[in-house]
Order: sequence, then C-alpha cells, then structure tokens
Amino acid sequence: MKRSRHAAIIVSLSIMVLSPARTWAEASDSYSDVLDGLREEIIDGLPEIDASLRKGIEQAGDSAARIDAVNRIPQLGELLRSDALDAKLARFVVLHEATPSELMAYVGMGKEHRERIDALLGDDQLMLQIAIADGARPVQGRDSGPARYGRVMEIYNAVREASPKAKEGVLHRLALAVALEFSESADEEGTVDPVERYLHYERAHEAGELDPYFDRFSIWELRFVVSAPESDEALTWGREMLRNFRPDHILTENVGGRYTNLVNTDVQYGSIRVKHDRPELMGVQNILMNGGICGRRAFFARYICRAFGIPATARPSTGHGASARWTPDGWIVVLGPRWGSGRTTTRYRNDLDFLATTQARARGDKFLRVKRAQWIGDVMGEERNFEEAGEGKPFWNGVALATRRRIIEESDAMTLDPLGAELGEANGISVASKLAASSVSIEDRMTTRDENGSITIPAVGCVWEEGEAGEVIPMKSFGGGAQVFLPRFFHQKPILVRGGSWRHEAALCASATRHWRGRRPRKSGDLRGLRLVVVPDEEVPAKEMSLDLGEGVSMEFVHIPPGTFIMGGTLNEKDGDILADTPKHEVTLSKGFYFGKYEVTNAQYRRIMDPDNDKPLEDPNHPVDGVKPYNGILIGEYLSAATGLEARLPTEAEWEYAARAGTDTIYSFGDDPAQLGDHAWFKDNAGGKAHPVGLKKPNPWGLHDMYGNVAEFVRDEHLDDYYANSPKVDPTGPLLGIHSSMKVTVTVAETGRYDLVAKVVTANPDQFLKVEVNGAVSELNMPLTLGAWGESGPVTVVLKKGENVLHFWRDGASQYGMAVKSFTLAPHSGE
Repeated sequence: MKRSRHAAIIVSLSIMVLSPARTWAEASDSYSDVLDGLREEIIDGLPEIDASLRKGIEQAGDSAARIDAVNRIPQLGELLRSDALDAKLARFVVLHEATPSELMAYVGMGKEHRERIDALLGDDQLMLQIAIADGARPVQGRDSGPARYGRVMEIYNAVREASPKAKEGVLHRLALAVALEFSESADEEGTVDPVERYLHYERAHEAGELDPYFDRFSIWELRFVVSAPESDEALTWGREMLRNFRPDHILTENVGGRYTNLVNTDVQYGSIRVKHDRPELMGVQNILMNGGICGRRAFFARYICRAFGIPATARPSTGHGASARWTPDGWIVVLGPRWGSGRTTTRYRNDLDFLATTQARARGDKFLRVKRAQWIGDVMGEERNFEEAGEGKPFWNGVALATRRRIIEESDAMTLDPLGAELGEANGISVASKLAASSVSIEDRMTTRDENGSITIPAVGCVWEEGEAGEVIPMKSFGGGAQVFLPRFFHQKPILVRGGSWRHEAALCASATRHWRGRRPRKSGDLRGLRLVVVPDEEVPAKEMSLDLGEGVSMEFVHIPPGTFIMGGTLNEKDGDILADTPKHEVTLSKGFYFGKYEVTNAQYRRIMDPDNDKPLEDPNHPVDGVKPYNGILIGEYLSAATGLEARLPTEAEWEYAARAGTDTIYSFGDDPAQLGDHAWFKDNAGGKAHPVGLKKPNPWGLHDMYGNVAEFVRDEHLDDYYANSPKVDPTGPLLGIHSSMKVTVTVAETGRYDLVAKVVTANPDQFLKVEVNGAVSELNMPLTLGAWGESGPVTVVLKKGENVLHFWRDGASQYGMAVKSFTLAPHSGE
C-alpha cells in the first residue's frame, strides 16, 4: 500500500530517536520536513482562487461584505464542507503548535516520551478532537509559544490509567479537556493536580451532583469547567453548601439563573465586610460570608457554576468585573453589562468574538467549516484572527470569520442576552422558590415525637404571613423532607425624605425638617427624589468627583469631610407628614463621603436603571420625581455594580450634615426665610413645578438644591424616640418591624420546661432567631456553619399544659440568609 511522504518521515523519526548518532538539530529538521510535506499536500488539495476574489475577502469592511465576497467563490463552500483534508490539517496544527524543536526536545528525553508522541501522531481522531478544541494552550492562559503536547499525552494517559471510565462518552471528553487545559501547568505546590481534577468531576458525575446538561458538553466547553482555579475541596464545598443553603437555586427552571442567583440573593455587594475575611477559610467561603464588590462577586459566580459542572469564564468590562456562563440557549453575562461591553481572558479577546465562536460551535458539524478555514490559514502562514470588526483580514481567516457569521445568522443563535444582567439584589420569592414550595408535602409538615418526649417541628410546619413580615420561603431539601429559607435584610424601604419641595412653604424647607412618606408611590409628581452618596476608595479623596454614565450623561459629587454637628430642630410633635425633629443632639460622622452635587436627574436615573430605553426623554435635567422607595435602594446598588464603587442613599445624619455645611442656623445661609428664593425652588417661586437642577445658589460646601425642588429619600427608618436615643457616632437610623415571622402551635400533656434548638445553615456570623413562648422572649443564637447543617445554642422555654404558640422572628439589622430545617423541644434535664 502506498504511504504518504509525511507518514514515512514520522516512522523514520520513531526509529531515529533510538540512534544517539543523530543530533536534535537533525531531528528538528526532520520534523520540519514533516510540516513541509503536509503543507505541500494540503496546498495541492486547495482550489485555485482568482486574485481579485481573494482581494474582495481581504478588504471587506464588515461581516456582510465578507460573507458576500465568500459567496462569490462557490468552490470554498465545497472545500469547507468536505472532511477530506481533516486528518492532514489536524496533524499539521499539532506539529505547528508544538514546533519541531520543542517536540524533538521532548521525544529526546527517552523511550516513554517518544511513545507518547508516536501515539498522538498516529491517532487521527485524537488530533482532530484536539484541534477542534483549540489545541493545547490553556483557554484562559497565554496564546503564544510552543504547545506542550508531550505534557498533554502524559496527563491524558495518566487519567485513563487512573480510571477505566475515561475512555468513552463525556468522561473521555473530560479527560481530554483536563489534559489540554493543564498542559502548561508546572508541577509546583499549590497547582491543580490534573488527574485529581478529572477524578473529582468523575466522582461528582457518578454521584449525580453535577448539572443535568453536563453530559452534553464538548471538550472545548469542558475546559471552561475544569479550569477552575479553586481546589477540589472548594468545589465539593460549593455543591454541598448550595444543596443545603439554597436548594431552590439548583432546582430552578430558569437555567440562566441556576446556581449564580446565589450571588444576587446572598453575596452582599460592598467592601465594608471584606476586612473580616478569615485566613483559615477558603476564599470562596469568605466571599459568601463577607461579600465584596464586582470582582469578588463575579469570581464567585464563575466558581459556583464550575462547581456544578457548568462552563464559565471571566468577562470584565472597563472598571467592572463580570462573568459569562453557558446556558442551553447560549452564553450569557452574569453580574455585568450585556455582550458588547467588555472583553474576555480567552484568546477570543473581544467579548462579541467569544460569543460568536460559542454560537457557531453550538451548530455541531457546521462549525468544522470555520475550523477548516482557520487551519488552512495556519498552513498558509496566516496569523489567527478572531475579530469580525474591521478590514484587512488574512484571506483564510477572513473566510473563517465569514463562515462563522453565516452559521450564526442561519441558526437561531441568541445574539443578545435576553435574560439581562441582574445588577441589584434579588430577595423576592423566585420562580424556583415557588416551584420548590409547591412540592412540599403534608408529610413534610408533620410534627413528630419520640419515646423520650422530644418534639421535632419541621420548619415548613409553621405558618407565616404573606409579604414583608413573612419573608419565609419553603422548599424541598436535598437530604429529604423540606426546609425554609429566611432571606437577609438590612434596612426596610426608606420612608423618610428630607429637604422640602416646590410645594412646601419656606418653613418646611429647613435643614432639620423631616418628612414622612408612605411606602407606595401615590402618583407621578409625588415629590420624592433622591441624591446618592459614594464611599471614597482612596485615603485622600479629591474634592470633587464625576462618574461617566455613558451617552453623554455624568453624575457629579462633592467630598464631604468628617466632622461633628448639632442635629435636629425645634418641632416637638408630628404635624401631618412633618415629623418631630427634637431633641437636638450632637452627632459625629467619623468618615468622609462623596455627596451628590445635585439631585439625581431624569437622564441619570434612566442611564442607571433603564440604560436600554432609547425613547425621547422629557426634561432630562429635571430631578427625577415619584421614585418608588425600593428603587431608591436599587439605584445605589446598580450604580455600585456598574462602577465598582460603593454607592447608596445617604443616612439621615449624612444628609443633614451636608445640608448644614458647617452651620447651625435654620438654613445654611442663615435664619432668614426671605433669602430662600436665592437657594431653592419652593412654593413661593416655583410656579407649581420642579425645575432643572443647579439653577440656584449652592450651599457653602457646593451642594445645589438642598432645600426645595423635590424632597430627597434617605435610607433611615423612623422611630419617634430615636433622636433621644440616637448613637453619637455614625448613626444609621432605627430598623422597624420584624422579619421572617412564623408561628407553630405545640400541645403538651403537662406543664414543663423544654430546651429548644434549631437545625440551621448559615453563611454569616452573629445570626439569631427570636422566639416568644407564653409571653417570654428568648434568642436562639446561630452558629456560623458556612453551608453545613448545624444546631443553634439551646434556650429553655416553659410549655403549659395544652396548646402553646411558639412565635419565631428576626429583627435588628443586619441579618443574612438562613436555612432552617426543624426545631426540637427536648425535656429540660437541668436544675
């Protein structure tokens, strides 16, 4: 049988390495001969293409022109649909990426090394799989320099020796993904052991712990799973934690939010708690416990996807960390602006180019046409090009780009992210939670008693109110039975506004005046606006700061230094919506902050809250009006996510301190209301409407419209005697009401004392649950379990003969998410 020239050279090289008389340089020349022979045979199989037609592709300025130019060359379609050159192209790519000198240096290390390379070069199907999966360079690593295919085969063989299951199906693809992904990793302490990484996922797969879609993933997609920098221990912890803590985030039918919605609901945004990270904990445990800004939260989103076998990668944008993840409908952005706003850490630098390759890859055999064009480009000496934008593409890479785009346009590929980017905090009951709640059975809710007299009450056996006071989410448990989740809470929706409005008389636009507003907006023009505080990220902040919101819209801030002032006024009783502002009391703000120079305008509000709305905006420079209370919280969180800075509503103390601007008079300009018209729009000069911000004189610290125009939300609650008992340093206002309120009735035959404990999962320290039994209130202190089931400290309660109502609740911010499985009442055995 006739043998091709390059095959004969490979055989001769296998014999040559046993002869020490040959030098590595000569061997390298022989591998070069192999490449040259392959190049000649591949070029011989290519069609002749007219120079003018080639030029049309190379000079095309966009995808449409490039596709049109490719369509004028029908022989290209026939070539790219054929698999006739696949074996030669794959072999060429492997040898080309390895380079003759590096490859020969490896085989010269001994017989085993030579045998690994011989096995690779003798397996056409294996080389083709490798080439389709982008070769032996890490997906998230460097993209230049020789590929270590000897190391690939070492890992690949070691995995297959460690597990006989690694030879077919998804586990074979997993083995090859591990080998390709870790081919450049050094055998240093702290690096991932590739064989152990494979075995970790094999065990998780066999145990049914991975996502149901795991079996479908290609080698290329699996590389975005196994490349997790976290330890196998951390990945195991992530699965156990989420199964215990938030099973609804696993069970959800919304696959775009599966697993990653934990970041929205339970990973706090902000850096204030990061200083409490514990060195003995894993990094991901610290993130769940203490939160962080965009970088840490995006990292956690990638991590929790990979823990469950879902591909994910970093997708940062300017000043913002974000992640992207696989879904059945395509890759989506998590916790960041949508596609087209950033880059990736893969060889597909631009995020839209990365998205395009994922969309084309999802089209199976059609995607091979893209790779064939790229590989021919390698043969012809072209540099790989993945960017669709711009002209001047090398011919074969231009063909690949046009083919990729045509595949996408002919398919149902998702070109935008329909699931959006949830930048805020989602604490509401999700679809997943409703589904999980609907599966809770009567048996799950039944109280049980044992022979020792202990009473076990399933948490789902309690009853709770609907709405905010309830905040109890029932769901099935992975370990059997059911559980409830008690969502985190910080402060309730703001109900205090400051500063007066264009409807108010001069006396009601003073520095100390406090207004009460109900929770529901009454109508547009409700006079409720806001301005924001940004926490400086530098020790010596600039006097002023401007944030670019895009589309020509910016938001300006003035730095307010720390200091002490006298807070309050002279009104002793509530008068309608005007609240008492006495007694006067000294307040110290220990830290400086940036305060909005103007009220938030309509244009700024839309850019932050609804950036995709391109409808004409009426009065863009007027202060936004009629803001819903909860949106007053969300706008700060959305701005935080977009900028990486901590933004929020001001506290009441911060607002009055900034309004007074170092004065102790009724207004920052003195006590005479006759001068108010120079500084504010109010009832006497506003003409019955709001006006653009910044038209009146600023206060001494450069802040405009602090009095009048629209009243401004602060983040405090209201309590009648709070001023009398307010902390002297950095007051944040009271928290009213109770959360996670639930009750259960227990019947006992005789009066007695019982030790009460709760079975819980927590992710944060200092959590508690209060319980009232027969008028006595106790507090169950919760352990920090970090995702495992644990038991609260006991409290002793007295149950009377007959029916007893146990009322559980939480109050006193800040409280974080908590899963509760059951409560147990054991007869008290102590004195």
